Parts: sequence; C-alpha cells; structure tokens
Amino acid sequence: MRFYTIHERPAQTAGGDAEVLAIASGFRWWAAIAPIVWLLWHRLWLGVALYLLFSVALGVAFALGDVAEPAATAIGLAVSLLIGLGAADYWRWTLERRGWRLVAVLRVDAAVDAEDLYIRSRGAGSSAAVSVAPLPQTFPPAMPPSARGNEAFPRLL
Repeated sequence: MRFYTIHERPAQTAGGDAEVLAIASGFRWWAAIAPIVWLLWHRLWLGVALYLLFSVALGVAFALGDVAEPAATAIGLAVSLLIGLGAADYWRWTLERRGWRLVAVLRVDAAVDAEDLYIRSRGAGSSAAVSVAPLPQTFPPAMPPSARGNEAFPRLL
C-alpha cells in the first residue's frame, strides 16, 4: 500500500464535475531514467527548461573542469536519483500553481482505487461508509501551549 495525494481541479462550468488526480508518494523510476520524457509526459514545462539549462551548465562545468569520466558518471547518476526522489513533489507543486487543490491523502493499493474512493466518499455526502477527512488549513496543525509541554525534547513513551 502507498500513500496517494488527491488533487482536485475546480469544474470549468457551474454544474460540471471536478477532475480528480491521485499522485503516489515515493520514487519515480521513469523520472530518474528518462527525465525529459517524464517531464514532457506530465506537461511540466518549467521542469523541462530547468533540466535542459542544468544539463548544459553541468556539461560545460565538466568540460572546463576536466572532470574524469568515472566522476562525471557518478555525478550524473546522483543527479538522476535526486530527480527521481523529487519528481512527485515537483508534480504536486506544479498542480498547485495551476489551481488544483490538495483535498485528501489516502493509503490504498493503486491510483485508480484512490480516485474511486475519494469520488465515492464525496458523492455519498454525510452518510458515506468511507470517510475522507479534510486536510487542516495549516500543516502541521497548531498545538495549544499546554499540549507542547515544557521539555525541550518531550518523551515519546
């Protein structure tokens, strides 16, 4: 099971349904293996431009710095791993910039299950067998001073 964030784009028309998208947490292999293809597939244009600029700058730095081939390969693999680790977060950030709202976080087996679960719970209203709790406005939720305690490092148990 994985965690999925559910994003909703408000309907374009007054009576239309909102579009829902589930994004899984975790590493993106395709973003690490073929970043340009992955970025273009998800229409992340700013990411494509930044990736191309970074690749050119890295290539120039390798050429001017006379970096050995094994070191350049290791640096390229490290950059690919970083891209794979941050790809889902960058996708979420781009959706938020485009007006999509983060409406839920669910733990299910597949993205289709997450979308179906959210749509069923939204359509069933208050009598839903499955409840999807809304996200707090601030994250992490604010705690009253009395709940924090006076210790610098509170005990877990």
